Parts: sequence; structure tokens; C-alpha cells
Amino acid sequence: MDNVIRPTFGRPPAAPDAAAEAYHPLRVYGTAAGYLVALIRAEAGPEGQALRIVVGPEAADAVETVAVLPDDAVGETDAERIGLAILRTLEIVDEAGA
Repeated sequence: MDNVIRPTFGRPPAAPDAAAEAYHPLRVYGTAAGYLVALIRAEAGPEGQALRIVVGPEAADAVETVAVLPDDAVGETDAERIGLAILRTLEIVDEAGA
């Protein structure tokens, strides 16, 4: 697969991505449980220009990359599915905590 998902598996979360800190989303999938889920195009990084799914606190400007995909039609289709799946997961977590 061309995409990379970076789980932390119980480790402390990584510092917010420098490339994603001043992000300008191509698409915002939505907010749930206090978090924003968005798609950005990033040129920095070892993979070159890529699409990134980012998640971050709704009230903050910092986000963290959770998936990296190729910047093409297939990557954009995969990004839609991943972004919406993350958003739905956050909605379920939010509903369970209510």
C-alpha cells in the first residue's frame, strides 16, 4: 500500500507536525469529540508532495498527521474514506462519553 498510518499504541502522542502546524485544509471532514479532521496537501517530508489526513483539537491551531497518501486521484479517494472513518469513530467515542 502507498499510504502510511502511524499509530502510537499507548505511547505519548508525537509533537504536532511542523508541516501541518500552519495548515490550510483542502477539505474539512468535520468535528467530533472536540477534534477536527481535515485533508491537507503537504510538500514537506520524505515522501514529497502528498495528501495528509490531519487530526487536532478543535480549539487549537496544531494538528498531527495520521495518514499520508499519494497526491493523485486514488490517494484522494482513499483520503475520503479514511477521513470519514476517523470522523465517524470520533462521533462514536463522543456519543459513548455523553
